[in-house]
Amino acid sequence: LEGFKERFGVRPECHATVTATGVLIRTHAIDPKMVQPAVAKITKEVLKIRGQLDSIENYARFYMHLIMDRTVAIYLDADTIVQADLAQLRKELIKSGKTIGFVNRPKGHGFVGMDRFISTKNTCKLPGVTKWSSLRKMTAYNAGVYAVDLKRWADKGVAKRVEDLVARHNQCGGKLWTGGSQPPLLLAFFVHPEQQEQDYTVFDPSWNSADLGWRDNMQEKTLRTQYILHWNGGSKPWQEGGLYGELWRPHREAF
Repeated sequence: LEGFKERFGVRPECHATVTATGVLIRTHAIDPKMVQPAVAKITKEVLKIRGQLDSIENYARFYMHLIMDRTVAIYLDADTIVQADLAQLRKELIKSGKTIGFVNRPKGHGFVGMDRFISTKNTCKLPGVTKWSSLRKMTAYNAGVYAVDLKRWADKGVAKRVEDLVARHNQCGGKLWTGGSQPPLLLAFFVHPEQQEQDYTVFDPSWNSADLGWRDNMQEKTLRTQYILHWNGGSKPWQEGGLYGELWRPHREAF
């Protein structure tokens, strides 16, 4: 936390600061012990390919309801750039009456299914799942951008559902899914009794224009029209040789 404060110009004795452009940055400390029940086992092979998915910070988002006001929050990965007013996501989530809102991944370019995370060779058991094939066909929404009603999240015990999923995954030798914090977040909303309505809504794809960290054939003109740019992948724009740095750099300089 102290290192983060230093990088963002927050004095050690303070918990917030305001930038020259009027942005309020507030820091929240979280006890790693509180997060530990939600930390999933990840194989060395996956970590080698996809980086630090086992970082404790990746799982802290499951406990935002304990350290922030229980209102609507917009979660953004650190490798994103916002190009539109996020208030629209808040408005749409409240209107939907759901707990969480993911960004759509339409069929075709950029689509990822749950089959990417759940293998056909999976032998683990999960209460409420009788047809793994149906679950594997569902959209694996990228969890780098989402809106969440923290009051509903707390009232419905979603963090406990995530912890239960992670416990089963870990007890099964880390073989229930492939990946870190994204699969249990999605499964917490995908797996429910048949008679129960789904508790999530889906936003327009422009709210998470992802894969900028590895796709090198995307049109800059199109990217400039997207609401949120997301550099998931290994080639971050601040790194030497990173992709689409010309889109990221102006925002960094303005900040």
